[in-house]
Amino acid sequence: MKVILAVDDSIYSQEVINAVINREWPLDTEFKVLTVLEPLDCCLDNKYEDLLLGIDEKRKKAVQHLGKSVREKLEATMHGARVHFEVRSGNPKAEVIDAAVEWCADRIMIGAHGHRGCPHNLIGSVSRAVAGNAPCSVEIVRSKKLDKKALKLREASTVPAEV
Repeated sequence: MKVILAVDDSIYSQEVINAVINREWPLDTEFKVLTVLEPLDCCLDNKYEDLLLGIDEKRKKAVQHLGKSVREKLEATMHGARVHFEVRSGNPKAEVIDAAVEWCADRIMIGAHGHRGCPHNLIGSVSRAVAGNAPCSVEIVRSKKLDKKALKLREASTVPAEV
């Protein structure tokens, strides 16, 4: 079995990792920790090019660190696990699906929201797009703690109907 873990640095991605660790997996299961860096879309003058290159380099290092730490955590807690790590650049919706096709994944596990996700929505746009277009099963992992918080926020922001 081949399982892609689509992660970023969000709390929802941490829930994906915890879900993987707390589950029994067949012995032949391989995991691919996948992170997608969206390009910095800026139409700035060339005078900011060095700054943008520096920011992009820091982002790449942070993603490498994230992937390494997730891989080490999985290997330490799931003895004998085969864990790969890949960083892609581009649109996360398309890149996660492309990775699943290319790797012949059996399952994708993804958080309900990413770091830009709005907890008022049931699921984020990336998870929704992946679930609707992936060539394999997709498991959207939610955070019970965050979902309760979002429900309270939603209830507090709802305007009562006039009587």
